[in-house]
Amino acid sequence: MSLLLEARNLTKKFPRAAGTVEVLQDCQFALEDREAVAVTGPSGSGKSTLLNILGGLDSPTSGEVYLHGEILDMSDHTAMSRWRSAGVGFVFQFHFLLPDFSALENLLIPVRGRGKVQAEDKQRALEFLAMTGLADRANHLPGELSGGEQQRVAVARAFMNRPRVVLADEPFGNLDREIGTRLGDMLFTMREQEGTALVIVTHDTRLADRADRKLELQDGRLVPAEEIS
Repeated sequence: MSLLLEARNLTKKFPRAAGTVEVLQDCQFALEDREAVAVTGPSGSGKSTLLNILGGLDSPTSGEVYLHGEILDMSDHTAMSRWRSAGVGFVFQFHFLLPDFSALENLLIPVRGRGKVQAEDKQRALEFLAMTGLADRANHLPGELSGGEQQRVAVARAFMNRPRVVLADEPFGNLDREIGTRLGDMLFTMREQEGTALVIVTHDTRLADRADRKLELQDGRLVPAEEIS
């Protein structure tokens, strides 16, 4: 494997009425191609902030992110937009499906962002729906799907543009344990099939245990799980 993403000396500060809050402090992170890393830690410790910076949704107060050894210029809006649309797949705790678009149309949204939808794009989306057990739900609106079905569409959508990495932020936190376990199976199966790296923020220890490595965010820094007392 080769190094895909690296974060060096990340610091992120947020102004508050009572003073500045520093959620990331000289944080270091490295992710290999095709590797799965789980990030745990208490609520408010900065896990989502870290994912947002890696995915180009936010920028650090200081520090840098590197892609295959080349710095990602957070001030270059065109380059960051390209990274978000083509390099990264996102799965959030809430599915964020467009309510007036069918399951199939929601899957094709990332493709529309880069241009016209081709026949092979639609075929890939249909194959994803079949893989996730939603072949007969392709034309259903999100409101006609269960919570678990909506999140299945959201997971599949993250892989549509063949991203280099999928960033998942408590992706099954709103679902019951059994459904969350089945969706975890789906996420890791798709990650293996697509050869995609994965960074997953989760409080679910069973889901975290499936990753190649586990890290915990403590006092703004990432600590390997084996070093946690």
